[in-house]
Amino acid sequence: MSLTGLATGIARRVVPAAALAGAAFAAAKSLASFTSPDARAGTSRSMTPLYATHTPTTPLQKLFVASGAALLAFGDPTDGSHIATLGDTTSNGFFDKLRQQMLGDAMGRRILKERPQVSFTEEQWEALARLPEGSFGHAYYHQMKRNGISWMTRPAVRFVDNEEDAYMLLRYRQCHDFYHTILDMDISVVEELAIKVVEWRQTGLPVGLIASAFGPLRLPANERTRFFKHYLPWALQCGGQSKPLISVYWEEMMHRSIDDVRKEMGVWLLPERNSVTHAENSTAVC
Repeated sequence: MSLTGLATGIARRVVPAAALAGAAFAAAKSLASFTSPDARAGTSRSMTPLYATHTPTTPLQKLFVASGAALLAFGDPTDGSHIATLGDTTSNGFFDKLRQQMLGDAMGRRILKERPQVSFTEEQWEALARLPEGSFGHAYYHQMKRNGISWMTRPAVRFVDNEEDAYMLLRYRQCHDFYHTILDMDISVVEELAIKVVEWRQTGLPVGLIASAFGPLRLPANERTRFFKHYLPWALQCGGQSKPLISVYWEEMMHRSIDDVRKEMGVWLLPERNSVTHAENSTAVC
């Protein structure tokens, strides 16, 4: 290989990594200064946090952080914190559809009133493993175990500038793993993208659209073809025709038959997905 070819090859690898590292450094540096972006000491203009985890930010700062989070998420889709930050910074102003869905459903109104958060004691968690096979809780427990993920890893909402909106986004985020279970999707990139399309179709939140628009670029050619041929049409149709999943009190579904819950929600499984094993479907793990 010539010196020119060698230099070109190195540049192709180093430049994208350096760009992502630079974005990460800049985002971290900016986040460290997010206290009161338009405040003046001793004045009443300081931006007061609206809830415990709120970080007040200006629209320009949100744009900057969203750009950095999008770059980092594209570079490392295994780190859910980047997608969470992208969701935080792009969701302001897009909660009306989500709110109307919840207010238009008795269970959704109850969720908004009671504000449940997904949480288990160790005893409650292990009890799910002992539920009958075919129950929603049994399927949820074993899917989480199989994929090596935990319900405790969903990050708090930070950049949403309305307390009720922040709760709805947190609920959306915490219920994400329930959607994987009810739709029988593991955590490969192609399956995560399918879930994001379902979420976007139901909620209208931009993060799902952004992820499903740019995520396929990371897929190998054969998986990208499979996504557009099978997963995308199914996700658009299933997300559009099923009951809003945000209005489901999932904590109360654990003892119920997963097939009955699917029928009640109006969701159906992707036939092409069930024609292969989980391992064969997960060549690009997210």
